[in-house]
Amino acid sequence: MEQNKIDGSTHDDDNDRSLSIEHVPLDLMGEILSRQPAKSIGRSRSVSKLWSSITTTQGFIKSFAARSSESSQPCALLIFSKRDKLFVFSSPQKESYQFKIPRDGFLQRYDSVHGLVYLETSTQLMIWNPTMKRFFTLPEPEGSEGKYITGSLGYDPIDCKYKALCHLTGDKIGILTLGSQESWRILSQGFPSHSRRMSDCVICINGVIYYQCFSGLSLAHAIMSFHVRSEKFHLINYPSRDGCFFVSYEGRLALMLSSNGHSGIELWILVNAENHQWVYKHFPTPFLRQTFWVLRDMKLKGVTDEGEFIYVYTPFSIYTRRADLIDLSSDDWSGFIVIYFDPKKNSSRKVNFLGISIGDLKRLRVLGSELIEGLSVVPNHIESLMSL
Repeated sequence: MEQNKIDGSTHDDDNDRSLSIEHVPLDLMGEILSRQPAKSIGRSRSVSKLWSSITTTQGFIKSFAARSSESSQPCALLIFSKRDKLFVFSSPQKESYQFKIPRDGFLQRYDSVHGLVYLETSTQLMIWNPTMKRFFTLPEPEGSEGKYITGSLGYDPIDCKYKALCHLTGDKIGILTLGSQESWRILSQGFPSHSRRMSDCVICINGVIYYQCFSGLSLAHAIMSFHVRSEKFHLINYPSRDGCFFVSYEGRLALMLSSNGHSGIELWILVNAENHQWVYKHFPTPFLRQTFWVLRDMKLKGVTDEGEFIYVYTPFSIYTRRADLIDLSSDDWSGFIVIYFDPKKNSSRKVNFLGISIGDLKRLRVLGSELIEGLSVVPNHIESLMSL
């Protein structure tokens, strides 16, 4: 089949006239482009400077995200990392990605924020756009401003801006707006005294980044919030003992504590940050129609935006010795089973992920228990046209 090259005009054999695409109104052209799949929009940016300028405006990116979230089937990402390798696979798109961390680094932490994935390695901070297949390495602070310790990524849904927040040596904090061609803005005061905890408890919900910290002379465990748009910090007291992990529950920060036994699921939900007001909810252990072995090895991995609890299981979890990997074949591998349980309806649904291959598992020399423990689930992942 012959592929026609787009040269900016169409030829009419009947009247020998050409119509330039430059004569199409910009608003109509933007409307046409916004109805294309994200990958097609990405390719169109290399076809025409005009198309590139249209599809990289904040208004276009915002309207595409809104339309995509309303019409597209929600996507879930399963992310697994070990040392310098990261594996990501999605459903229902059935796409997989894997890459090696550059500069001989190893992955320390990652977050998914409004279609972008924040990657914190031992040598640098990176942003990955899975939709556009693009990576962006955050610049290091200039001069004597300090070296980064840890960071996070936030998204402001009002101005549609991504901002990186970075804790630096010397009790300083850096803020960088992505896509603005600006340098780090360094703060040495104007925020509550605290030190960032090196943990995975970081989340961005409705334009606010929440992370664990130590506060005061007693180094008490606390939660710091950072409002992405106003760039204001606020210290929040813990409602109960530590040991929970952060989730978004019905648009609010929640601390989740779960046991695979009969104690069920405990949630502490933040309802008023200014007054440190939390609400406690307890959900009994869900009744799932699975075998005893599946239920025993399932792990609770989070909550969807709709309030469904996410459980993950893989038959590979039974392999607990390195020697078991040698004789493992593709017939023994059935991927991951993700179960979404709705406590309000007392119902569940199951999704199968094929994801990582047997060859990848053997090269990683990862055990089943390591795989299920190190696995993260990102529900309601959206496509992002953000240029990095």
